[in-house]
Amino acid sequence: SPHTGPLFGALISRQLLEFHEILGRDKFSLIEMGAGAGYLARDIMSALEEKASTDIEYIIVEPNPNTALIQQGALETFQEKIRWVRTVHEIKPAAYCLISNELLDAFPVHLIQKNGGVFKEVYIDFHEDRGLVETPGKPSSAKLAAYIEELPEDIKEPYTTEVNLGVKAWINDVAQVISKGFVMTIDYGYTRKEYFAPFRNMGTLLAYRGQTVHEDLLARPGEQDLTAHVNFSDLDRWGKEAGFSTIGYAPQWAFLGGLDFEDVVRGIIGSDFEPFSPKLAMIKSLILPQGMGSTHKVMVQAKGLETIPTLKGFKIKNFAGRL
Repeated sequence: SPHTGPLFGALISRQLLEFHEILGRDKFSLIEMGAGAGYLARDIMSALEEKASTDIEYIIVEPNPNTALIQQGALETFQEKIRWVRTVHEIKPAAYCLISNELLDAFPVHLIQKNGGVFKEVYIDFHEDRGLVETPGKPSSAKLAAYIEELPEDIKEPYTTEVNLGVKAWINDVAQVISKGFVMTIDYGYTRKEYFAPFRNMGTLLAYRGQTVHEDLLARPGEQDLTAHVNFSDLDRWGKEAGFSTIGYAPQWAFLGGLDFEDVVRGIIGSDFEPFSPKLAMIKSLILPQGMGSTHKVMVQAKGLETIPTLKGFKIKNFAGRL
């Protein structure tokens, strides 16, 4: 979404401002994990500088030094207000608003398959004549075995799906840093019921190379991106175990639509543009059902609040009850 233009970051900044108002603190402290090329941070900072009445602290968690250099180039204008850390553990516990956009889908996952009435984990082996091949075996850890035991018993076989245990470790790490505040997660994914639907028997794991997508996961190792959709129900329950409450969950189109959408659009691109202009294409790509408007979901979790607020991002739709 940040690659479409500045509109996405400007809209997200409206929700961040509401977070700041709810927290009622003098300092506005933000954390972004998985900042990519730095476009979202740039657009958020540009919007907040016009609206925020307090000092802004923006922390980017980036373990890759080469990626951090790319981000620093994109954010040169705001370098005095942005600092980089390698891990979230370098951040002193306090009140923060944390945002991640398409981070969790990039975590490593366990691939599992149900055959013969049981789920087995899919491993990678190498054969001299066939190269890299998939081979089933026992679950690689007790945590994975426990997760498999909780899966719906009526899943019909053959069935392939993924388990992202890294999400649990991630939200636990975040909980150690955020003593009070919010976590906003934007990613493509489903609820548990949708994730394990009968028709989704091939899972969600896909390979991306350039502008093409395919299911040959073992082709060109190291030269293509592997991603899996996020199970937001897992993030919800593991977040609760870590001390967070889920305030809202909605498709991206509904979330952005509740964030002073018309005012932000007028401020960013005006109200006079051609029907087939790039400006209109930017709007459509963010909110139309055929694209990121429906595939991407937004979840907000909170910690340390005395009362659960009603956020403007969920005034159109809030499907948290489906998690």
